Amino acid sequence: MASVIRGSDNFDSTPPSFGRAIRTAGNVSTTSTSLVDLTGASITISTGANPINFSSCYTIRNNTVGADMVFNFTIDNALQLGSDGLIQDQAASSQWNMISPQGQSAVLSAGSHTIKQKWRVGGGTALLLANGSEGGMFFVNEIK
Repeated sequence: MASVIRGSDNFDSTPPSFGRAIRTAGNVSTTSTSLVDLTGASITISTGANPINFSSCYTIRNNTVGADMVFNFTIDNALQLGSDGLIQDQAASSQWNMISPQGQSAVLSAGSHTIKQKWRVGGGTALLLANGSEGGMFFVNEIK
């Protein structure tokens, strides 16, 4: 059985920081073949010297079969998922796909941090649903 520490020893009473951005103001599209900011997917939080989780959930499609849609995240302008990111391939023209890219940072310095989501296509036009009926969500939370 695991022991539970109670009291002031080794206990941080400060709640973890978190943030979320729910996008319902309008669909977003891109034809960019270089990573660009995903409109409405930027969160600034203040953390202790801790890592964070970052994730999103969207319904997307590309109008071109075989054209990749790539997602990545930045923390204070540093890419988190390699130089490219997580790839979603378009198997059929304009077929809707659910994507939920996510990751975890290394320990951050204590202070304010801006987390952004980036995306690009390998060709064609990507469309991300973010309207009153089909919203998209981007969120981050500090790990304590």
